[in-house]
Amino acid sequence: MKNFLFSICLFLSLGTVFGQEKQYTLLLNTGTQNTWERDFGYSPLVYKGSNAGFTLGFSSEGEKKADEVYIHYSSLPLQNKFGAEMRATQASIMTYTFYKPDWLPEQLNLGWSNNNALSLRNYQESQNFNPRFDFHTSFGPAARYQTFFGKNQQWRFASQAHIQVIGFLFSASYLTSPPDAFLHEQSTFNAFMQSIRLFQPFQQHDLGMLNQLFYQLSNGNEVGLGYRWHYTSLENAQRSQRSGGHYFFQLNFRL
Repeated sequence: MKNFLFSICLFLSLGTVFGQEKQYTLLLNTGTQNTWERDFGYSPLVYKGSNAGFTLGFSSEGEKKADEVYIHYSSLPLQNKFGAEMRATQASIMTYTFYKPDWLPEQLNLGWSNNNALSLRNYQESQNFNPRFDFHTSFGPAARYQTFFGKNQQWRFASQAHIQVIGFLFSASYLTSPPDAFLHEQSTFNAFMQSIRLFQPFQQHDLGMLNQLFYQLSNGNEVGLGYRWHYTSLENAQRSQRSGGHYFFQLNFRL
């Protein structure tokens, strides 16, 4: 914990910049998302499927610091190898903060990330187990590589990755949808506090990568293609796992 707090202070000290100009961008993307999920509290079988995924985002790019926010949503019909169905709803708010210290190459930025992710699972053939869910909010390091190319530098390629190392999680119990603490007579606040578990390295895993290629139009806006991949494995009353790849078309609007 002391090392984590020291890292946060270091990043904040690197980001203290006065009077810098910033470029603000609103983004929207949509495309096909392929996902698999497994909840050992219900079944050891993997459920797979695909559907459309949507992301709304905002970025603030300065000379020494960049902030990005991505709000992602998808609802996917999944099946296991025997044809049993499950509806998976995924929603997340992912933030990145990148710093650009002088000692790093211009194309490389380092920083940190925060992921707030909800997974809601409804099994078509189950009664007592619906809905199954887990939510986690966690923090960890992040890195971004970005470069411009072309005759007029109108092409931009960006690749960034994150791994979460500390936070907390809140999920369904082993036998019922609500966590065990909610099954006893006590206040909702006490039940919630008893149900929170620590998100810690080597027990919980959350990591991902985002690759994007953009072309800048004459008005400063951008069009592009991208691929977002993520993997999550959470251990609470039981282990739940999911992974997905999102191929998308994106529009960036300069504000």
